[in-house]
Amino acid sequence: MTLVIGCYTAEMDGSGTGLSVVPGGTLAAPSPSFAISDGSIVYAVHEMSEGSVGSYALSPAGELTHLSTQSTGGVWPCHLALHDGYLLAANYGSGSVSVHPVEENGVIGAHTDLVQHQGHGPNPDRQEGPHAHQVVIAPDGTVTVVDLGIDRLVHYRLADGKLHRVGETAVPAGSGPRHYVVHPDGRWFVAAELGSAVLVVRDGSYIGSVPATVSDVHNQPSAIALSADARFVYLANRGADTIAVFRVGDELSYVGEVSCGGEWPRDLVRDGDLLLVANQKSDSVVTFRLGRDGLPVPTGEVAKAGSPTSILSL
Repeated sequence: MTLVIGCYTAEMDGSGTGLSVVPGGTLAAPSPSFAISDGSIVYAVHEMSEGSVGSYALSPAGELTHLSTQSTGGVWPCHLALHDGYLLAANYGSGSVSVHPVEENGVIGAHTDLVQHQGHGPNPDRQEGPHAHQVVIAPDGTVTVVDLGIDRLVHYRLADGKLHRVGETAVPAGSGPRHYVVHPDGRWFVAAELGSAVLVVRDGSYIGSVPATVSDVHNQPSAIALSADARFVYLANRGADTIAVFRVGDELSYVGEVSCGGEWPRDLVRDGDLLLVANQKSDSVVTFRLGRDGLPVPTGEVAKAGSPTSILSL
């Protein structure tokens, strides 16, 4: 059985209701807009002005029990990664990254490092300063932090609880990178929230992009995922309210897009041949089946949920 954990929040105001397990109940938690899990423990951000991270034991029946909470030292944490016994949190509002030791029982310790990004981008409304949006661990141990505010993917090494900067990848000014996935051939496909595009990075350098949608509405891409065979890229479009599909070849090419089945698709997760989409403004998680042509087809399965912002499939 697949458990889908939806994280509910009223956007960055701390009034969220909690973590909800489908099937199962809901556990009160402050503004948990993103979560990850190692199987038995769920780790969630609390996206508030006084940001924090929390850990929760997950029972086989889908019940959650609070274990610990720690301050990130930053504002509006929005993304997490586990790495070598540490939990790393990207603080969107303050443009920083915190590092927390994690005990074997899932209890989170006080942060051992807090790295502050510097700079700004050309968009005065969204890039007045750094905005760390995603933290990803590569197979070789490199830690990459995607920063929407400074149009950079910043690379680190983690040693003794400290992040050591080892480089960065610049993308076009004003593109506002949000999340990325890594293809088996080594290319990175990056969702550009402000530029409404998928950016392509190879060997640490930006090499091109494709538009996120054929719609002419104001559009802000959010989540991005690969098909199981890595032949297709899936992109959630907020504004167009679609899931766009791109074929991976020598270049990335547009295949088509389908309705997300709701409004404002904040997250999507591929689970085998299924695609789960969290529609934040229409209070639903919609399930699609992925065909050989890559296009998602609605299964008719819709879970009602209050303002879902993240899905975790176990």
